[in-house]
Amino acid sequence: MTCLHLPPVPASVRAARHWAAPLLPADVRDPVVLVISELVTNAVAVDTAAGTGNDIEVELVVDPAGRHVTLTVTDASDRPLPDAPVTVPADEAGGRGLLLVHALADDHGWIPRPRGGKRVWALFRSLAAPPRRGAPCPERLERADA
Repeated sequence: MTCLHLPPVPASVRAARHWAAPLLPADVRDPVVLVISELVTNAVAVDTAAGTGNDIEVELVVDPAGRHVTLTVTDASDRPLPDAPVTVPADEAGGRGLLLVHALADDHGWIPRPRGGKRVWALFRSLAAPPRRGAPCPERLERADA
């Protein structure tokens, strides 16, 4: 498990993406980074509206076999998330973040925090296990077989 604490400012969205990208299996990197952007953006907006000034916590758990990645982002809102994505009018500028989370994550949800706010989580299943130490690179195996 790896955690990052960020101030509730717009620049934290970029910082969270850059922090997470090298920690992720390649096959889920893009969707996880996109969901991080959405959830941290929401957390910044919620905290700005609530005026709490609390840090946003981003947590990544990559299981040892590299088969699952769980992302969790805290926010200051006690408002529950909808059980299903909501339809957003085409002329609305925002409101599609949870639609993206629903489309990209294998599962997602939220957990209320005891002192207020919530933890929003998303689970991603990776198809690529990390390479074993000492194993030849696949490219070298292909050349040897040719």
